Amino acid sequence: MSGATLDAILFLVSCIFDFYIMVLVIRLVLAYVNADYNHPLTQFVIKLTSAVVKPLKKFLPDIRGIETATIVLIFIVTMFKCLILNLLSFGIPNLLGVFIYSIGDVLRLFLLTISIALLIQALLSFIQPASPAYGILSRATAPLLRPLQRFIPPISGVDITPIVAIVILQLLFILIARPIMSYGLAVAVGS
Repeated sequence: MSGATLDAILFLVSCIFDFYIMVLVIRLVLAYVNADYNHPLTQFVIKLTSAVVKPLKKFLPDIRGIETATIVLIFIVTMFKCLILNLLSFGIPNLLGVFIYSIGDVLRLFLLTISIALLIQALLSFIQPASPAYGILSRATAPLLRPLQRFIPPISGVDITPIVAIVILQLLFILIARPIMSYGLAVAVGS
């Protein structure tokens, strides 16, 4: 298989898995903030994930509003993705490395999902602040933004805390998730 074909396959596999994992992360956040179940975004997420999450919920109850079944599923899907990508790229990987890499990748996708939510929320605040999507995003990002808003006042009526939060999330990726992923990859391929 040529390098370009393999790269295309790896890209598609990664995109498909990352999309589903991000939907699971959104489900986790929406459940945690008790989002409106009748909202179209919530309905979309529930329909995409219920078939897999519901059976797990029988064995893994929620703890303090956190869906443990969704967390376990996020990790299982991420490990499966990492295993497939490693098999396609390097052959049979060391499973400990896949496990370590998956931890970093889950963190990366969580940080990315929250960053995207913050960006969309910031854009909607200028374009259409009365929209239902803005309301649900505000509710989902409030636990992150509220502490920052205590220290950073609006500048000329503009709340810059989403920008600060995105910078912090990117720093967390660089300082925590990326090193975990690099170490996991090294262990997985035996370098």
